[in-house]
Amino acid sequence: MTTTTLNTMLPGFGRFIGAFIGTFSTTTNIATNTALISTGLTSYFEDDDQVNDSFVYIKGTNNDGVSRSVLDHTGSTGALDLRGVALSAESGSVDFDLYRYDPSQLTNALNDGIRSAFPSLYVHRYDRTHYGAEFQKTYARPTSIEPGYVRKIFVENRIPANTFADNIAKSQDIDFEGDLSDWTTANITLTAEVETTSPDNMMVFAGQQSGKHVVGASSLGTSYISVDDPTNYDGEEINLTIWVYCRTASRVSAAVSLDSGTAVIGSTHSGGGWERLSVSTVMGAVATSIRVGVHATSGTALTFYGDELIATAGHTEQSRPSEEPLSYWREEGGDLYIPYTIPASKQIVVEGMGLLSSVTSGTDTVEIGGTQLQRLYAYAATEFFQGDIDQLNDAEQQSALRKLTRFRNRIDSGQGMMASISKRKVPVY
Repeated sequence: MTTTTLNTMLPGFGRFIGAFIGTFSTTTNIATNTALISTGLTSYFEDDDQVNDSFVYIKGTNNDGVSRSVLDHTGSTGALDLRGVALSAESGSVDFDLYRYDPSQLTNALNDGIRSAFPSLYVHRYDRTHYGAEFQKTYARPTSIEPGYVRKIFVENRIPANTFADNIAKSQDIDFEGDLSDWTTANITLTAEVETTSPDNMMVFAGQQSGKHVVGASSLGTSYISVDDPTNYDGEEINLTIWVYCRTASRVSAAVSLDSGTAVIGSTHSGGGWERLSVSTVMGAVATSIRVGVHATSGTALTFYGDELIATAGHTEQSRPSEEPLSYWREEGGDLYIPYTIPASKQIVVEGMGLLSSVTSGTDTVEIGGTQLQRLYAYAATEFFQGDIDQLNDAEQQSALRKLTRFRNRIDSGQGMMASISKRKVPVY
C-alpha cells in the first residue's frame, strides 16, 4: 500500500494553495531560546521583516513538528525571532519549512479533507475480527468500515494453530492446551481457562483450554512465547495472529519483539469480544530470540483471554485459507444481519470501505499517493477557504470564492478519484 507522511503532505498542500514559502536549514544550532538562524534565508529575503508573521515548521530531533510564528526577521543574517516559549536545544543543523498560514491549520484542513473526500478516497478494508456462533445472526459492523459501505461478506475456515505446518512456534504452547509454562509474562497473571458444556464456556475459543490473562491496575502487561530456531529468520518478515477476547477497547494488542528490544505493536482490540489481532514486522539480525504474544497497556485492572497463536516467517501477509462469499446479508444500524448459521469453526471476513487515516505528527501516514494526493489537497483546500467566507468583507469574499471555485473544479474533474468497490449481496427482508 502506498502511504504518504504528514511531513511530505504539508509542503505539498502548501504549494497547492500558495502557502508554502520554502525549506531551509539552520546554520547555527538551535539553543534554548526563541532564535532560529539560517543564512540560506539571505538569498531570498534581503530586507528586514520580509517574513514577519509567517510560520516556521521545524523538522528536527528535539523540536520535530514544532510550529511557531515569526515575530521579527533580520534580512542581513537570516535570523528569526519566534513567538512563544523557548525551543529545545539541537546538537546539529535541522531543516524547517516556512508557511504563510499556520501549519496546524493546514493539518486540520487535511484531516477535514480526508472526511469530505470519502468515498472518492478511501482505504480498502478487510476485517477478520468476527467468528461464527450457534444461533447468532447479528454481528457488529467493524468500526474501520464506514456505515453503508460494507461491500462483501465471506466466511473462511479457521486455521488450527497446532496443526498448521508453517507455524514457526508450533513446538510451544500456542493453543494454551498445556500447562502454560512456555509463556513468559510480566505484570500479567496467566491461568488456564477450561472448556465446559451446558453451558458452553465461550471463553475457550478452540480446544479444551484458553489463556486467562489478568492485568493489575496501572501496569503494562506482556505475555510472550519464543519462536523455534529464531536465528533462522534473519531479515525475514514475521507475521503473527492471535485470537483475543476482551470487552475493553484500545488496551490489548498483538506484539513481536526481537531479542530484548522494544516490541512492535500491531492491531489493537476494539473491545468487541473474540477478535483476531495481528502484527507484521521485518526482522533484523537475530541474536538470541524472537518473542511473539500480546501487550496490554497500563490502566485499570483488566481481564482478557487468548487462544490460537500463529506465527509465520517469509509470508507477505498473515496466512489464511480460501473464502466463501455470502450473498444474503444487510446492515442494521451499527450491526450486520446474516441469516445463516455460521459455525464457530468459521471466521467471518467483512470487506468494505473506510476513511483514510487522520494525521497529527509529521511521521503519521495517509494511505494514498500520486494523483490521489492532489484530490485530497483539493478537498482540504475547499475546507480551508470555506471557513473564511463568513469572516471576510465583500472584496475579500470575491477572492475567496474564486479560490473555492477553482478547487471545486479540480474535485469535479475526477482526477485521482478511486473506483468504488463492487457490492455482492441479495436484499434480506
